[in-house]
Amino acid sequence: MRRSNRGFTLIEIMIVIAIIGIVITIGYPSLTEYVKKGRRTEVAGLLSEQAQILERFYSQNNVYTNAAGLSPGNDFYTITQTLTDQTFLLTAVRKSGKAMETDKCGDFTISNTGVRSMVNATAGLVTKDCWGR
Repeated sequence: MRRSNRGFTLIEIMIVIAIIGIVITIGYPSLTEYVKKGRRTEVAGLLSEQAQILERFYSQNNVYTNAAGLSPGNDFYTITQTLTDQTFLLTAVRKSGKAMETDKCGDFTISNTGVRSMVNATAGLVTKDCWGR
């Protein structure tokens, strides 16, 4: 009488674990970059929105100072405003201890002339790489 064993051998389980490890090793950096790209898009949109608020205020009051309704940022960036009567500079600085702290795009800025730039970005990146335009 033959008896068949059912189940997996140790070798089969080790092969499956190795394959899962390889897939995770390859996929994880892509996933984290995808999430960071979404967070960069969010802060770029927030800065553009803040610039529009300031421009509307300027068209009504002929100055940028004393504008209300500006955002302090989000969970990953702190937005600071440098306002004068005729100019503004909005800066989104990465929060320390958060996931975006080591992001390759660094900190974002936008001015009253519409110039978008990055501060502390990895060398070789252009504005389009981080702002998405």
